[in-house]
Amino acid sequence: MSLRVAFLFASCALAGAAQAAEVPLLFDFGDGFESPASSIYRLGQLQLRDPHVFVPVQVAGSTLCTDATDVPSLGLNAQIAANLAADSNADGLLDTSPLLLFRPLDNGARPGVTTSTSGSCTVATPRICSPDTGPAASVRRHAVFDLSATPAQHCLEPLAGTTSSWGSGAPVPQPGGICYVSSAADIVLDAGAVDIPLLGTAFAAPLPAATGSTGGGLMRGFLRASDAATIMVDINGSSRSLASLLPGGAGSCKADVAGGVDTRNGESGWWFYFEYRQDAVSL
Repeated sequence: MSLRVAFLFASCALAGAAQAAEVPLLFDFGDGFESPASSIYRLGQLQLRDPHVFVPVQVAGSTLCTDATDVPSLGLNAQIAANLAADSNADGLLDTSPLLLFRPLDNGARPGVTTSTSGSCTVATPRICSPDTGPAASVRRHAVFDLSATPAQHCLEPLAGTTSSWGSGAPVPQPGGICYVSSAADIVLDAGAVDIPLLGTAFAAPLPAATGSTGGGLMRGFLRASDAATIMVDINGSSRSLASLLPGGAGSCKADVAGGVDTRNGESGWWFYFEYRQDAVSL
């Protein structure tokens, strides 16, 4: 299972109605290239926090609806973590390296340009990365906010009524303090055997350190039920639709979950919330 995140430019407006505690994102008409300074970060961790995925498992003649999100070694998040750390052909380069490049990234209240792309990064540290420059690389805008004096405000957070209580796993992060938030775009999350189209996707995270790793980032995007129904996933030798693995989806063993099925622009589906970690790397 491989993981490649390709970002496709869509718009400069956050999609969906945000809660009152989320800062508004407004841009002037500057081109964003006023400063040549740039910072680059690799997404060294990407974990699904909501919704959870459920797999029917046969045990002693009965079917158990099993939460497969955080199962050690075998669960979805464990597989994503293994992909991000893999060098399957032993060439000294990580197989998967989603990158974010910021120009500039500071708290000077200036909006900036964010290039999101895949790239090649060394396994050895200090890690050196080379961003891809093809059509999969896209440009969006971002802004930095200092919300230290207003702890109830966040750069990005879950939309009201779109998350559930699962009884296990970490909650959806809500980046605050000194943080950045990006404009919205449609992305395709390539998870190896399946491509997951996420609409109106935005990033936000605490302002990352110039060195080391900074966690607590949030990626938010919407998967339409119509798309989920056509995406097939191999589960224990049988093919199932992605919709059937999500709470409230057609054929799912997990039904009637509060906040399970969401809507966006009149279409049903699921708001996906991924937590991510940014690792500072060098060009």
